[in-house]
Amino acid sequence: MKRFQILFFTAFLFLCANLLFAQINAPSPIPDRVVLNLTENPATSVAITWRTDVSVSEGFCELQPAAEGPLKKEDSKTFKAKTTTIKYEYGDEPVIDANQHSFIFTDLIPGKKYIYRVGASDFWSEWFEYQTPSVENDKFSFIYFGDPQNDLKSQWSRVIRSAYRHAPDCGFMLYCGDLINRAGRDVEWHEWFHAGSFIYGMVPQVMTPGNHDYNDLMLDPHWNAQFTQPTNGPKGLEGTCFVIDYKNLRIISIDSAVDSELENENGYPMQAQKVWLDSVLQANTKKWVIVTTHLPFYSPKENRDNKHLRKHFQPILEKYKVDLVLSGHDHSYGRGRVSDNPQAGHKVMYVVSVSGPKMYEAGDKDWMEHSGADKQLYQLISIDGNELSYQSYTASGELFDEFILNK
Repeated sequence: MKRFQILFFTAFLFLCANLLFAQINAPSPIPDRVVLNLTENPATSVAITWRTDVSVSEGFCELQPAAEGPLKKEDSKTFKAKTTTIKYEYGDEPVIDANQHSFIFTDLIPGKKYIYRVGASDFWSEWFEYQTPSVENDKFSFIYFGDPQNDLKSQWSRVIRSAYRHAPDCGFMLYCGDLINRAGRDVEWHEWFHAGSFIYGMVPQVMTPGNHDYNDLMLDPHWNAQFTQPTNGPKGLEGTCFVIDYKNLRIISIDSAVDSELENENGYPMQAQKVWLDSVLQANTKKWVIVTTHLPFYSPKENRDNKHLRKHFQPILEKYKVDLVLSGHDHSYGRGRVSDNPQAGHKVMYVVSVSGPKMYEAGDKDWMEHSGADKQLYQLISIDGNELSYQSYTASGELFDEFILNK
């Protein structure tokens, strides 16, 4: 009898351990996955999103100017967030029921440091510090990542942490799609949030989706639930196609992963984005323009070439003298200033990069001024008046490539 009890207790412990491991990505009443996103007006507003379990039916944000010492409760303003209940399902893995909470802080003072926390009742996050950009066109920097995608906790984590250590005062971090490998798989999002941890709560994130962020033509349900990105793009592409003005830079996200990588050239996603892109570039008053998208206009991979992107979008980019296009997808590195239309009189600088450990070979293509393979990279881009400085670094912090654009 005693032996049976021991065996039963051992089996029970084993079952509990398995259930605990399977639910490692499950939410709790304590806020997690706290992430900032840039709004279309970053100097005076910032978006915040986080997650709890469904027992927390309301979420709140507390905000106050950054103090030099201990916080005073009376200095905080409290705001009620929007709360949405989401069910995440993926294959035979445990279903995740969560409440996603989001709020946009508005009427902030440009250039001012704030601290905030999120939560409800007895369950709160730590206090995060965030500084709004000033309205002056002084120097600023941001970090650009190609696809994270694979081994996010074990290997991609060192890249984002190395980038943050290199430039902790960067204005934002920008991603060119494929944040995870299998759209809708919550355990992979658990790894992505683990990798960046507190960084996401202090540095705003900007992301355009990749083909791995879609599944059967459907955007991962996590995307617009756990990120609060601008909705100023074409109808139906909210949160994936948008424009942001940051100091003297206009950032434009083109969703090249939608509609099976814009396979239908006469379809709504392609045609609507073309019209929209022309309109936001025509109305642009910023000195610098950078477009971010997943599929490269020019691929470093020998057997890939996205001619349809160049056919439909390149004439618009050249018409308005866009400076730089940042992309991912091909898991190697290539960059060059090139055009299919020499008569246009303007050549855009195109970059393809990768930050995760999944690697492809880089071909020997004429368009590339610099290329490389088998390197996990992050890019630090700085703008100072009439000069844009670009530097690409390996995961170990070694300089790999650099160039300067001057107006």
